[in-house]
Amino acid sequence: MSAPRTSRSADLQRLVDDGYEVAIVAGYLVVRDVPYVDRYRRVRRGQLVSTLDLAGDRTIAPRDHQAWFAGALPCDREGRPLVNMVHAQHQRRDLGGGLVVDHWLCSKPIGREFVDYHEKMVTFVHQISSHAVALDPSATARTGRIVAADGSESPFHYVDTATSRSGIGNLSDRLAGQVIGIVGLGGTGGYVLDFLSKTPVARIHLFDDDLFLQHNAFRAPGAASRDSLAERRAKVDHFDRIYSRLHRGIVPHRVRMGCTTAHLLDGMDFVFLCLDDPSAKRPMIDRLEDRGVAFVDVGMGLQAGNDGLTGVLRVTTSTAEVRDHVWDRNRIPMAGAIDDDPYSTNIQVVELNALNAALAVTRWKRLFGFYVDLGAEYFATYDVAGNYIINEDTTK
Repeated sequence: MSAPRTSRSADLQRLVDDGYEVAIVAGYLVVRDVPYVDRYRRVRRGQLVSTLDLAGDRTIAPRDHQAWFAGALPCDREGRPLVNMVHAQHQRRDLGGGLVVDHWLCSKPIGREFVDYHEKMVTFVHQISSHAVALDPSATARTGRIVAADGSESPFHYVDTATSRSGIGNLSDRLAGQVIGIVGLGGTGGYVLDFLSKTPVARIHLFDDDLFLQHNAFRAPGAASRDSLAERRAKVDHFDRIYSRLHRGIVPHRVRMGCTTAHLLDGMDFVFLCLDDPSAKRPMIDRLEDRGVAFVDVGMGLQAGNDGLTGVLRVTTSTAEVRDHVWDRNRIPMAGAIDDDPYSTNIQVVELNALNAALAVTRWKRLFGFYVDLGAEYFATYDVAGNYIINEDTTK
């Protein structure tokens, strides 16, 4: 872990100053090269891993008195398991970022919690390593070595402690490194960006040539200020300014997508098509299919009546392996006139924009194994009045 990051938290810096090998991996605090005794009374080295609670780059008091251990089962100097602190033996688990742990530990100060991470990690290290020291007085976790940066840069400006807190880093890794495109930043496209910005994809390319105006503020994520609306910024610049605070890889393109610009989608791993105009979709779909790029196309058709709004949300998925339904069953409206498209009445309501985006992003995550995909549907509709989803074009 780099010195500047530890220096902002006194407890982490004390660990470094004390000579411990400290790193932050996949949102977890790690102390490496911790000596311990195995069941054969051999002195070995393992890793101590703790969840990490942060406010920005600064730690707050630990919320628990538990930790993971990566290595064989820690034992005392006689080779007997440390049953008082090992609460789950041989529970091998992938925490993400290449961090794999084996045992669940627990140790609590009498009558209180740990005051900071220095106290927590040093306490665990001492309880494990004291038995190793009894067999080898030179055994110590205070090696004085500084953990070198591995050269990989997080897509986030600050540590993702939500994923580590949930213990799903190995699943989040399945989304890492992707290059994603979002075409259209109306209500639905803005929420697609909001959801994607919390994932470890490498880059998110934004494509839209419109301005962010007052009506957009009422169906977009967040709350635009009156002053920002007066600036009449492009949608891509408006969203770039917001989401670049969290994600490093936001790439805005103020451009109208069509025949002459569809090539900008080359090199994407996945694309979300969130356009109002069905006639603009054909050249992009042709290009994506030609390049073997998977995509999701969303649509919304709402009608107003005396009893309220009714309508349908649509999510159409297309991959290199499953594409025929798009054409054989006309699953994506691409009519020359918007009036021919039942999904383009232009009534938009913020929660349905968000729901349409959530269905699309959830489908993408199921394709890449973040969620279990039992449905394997490539066309889905949500009926607003009936509150039900119909899955079609399934492959299972």
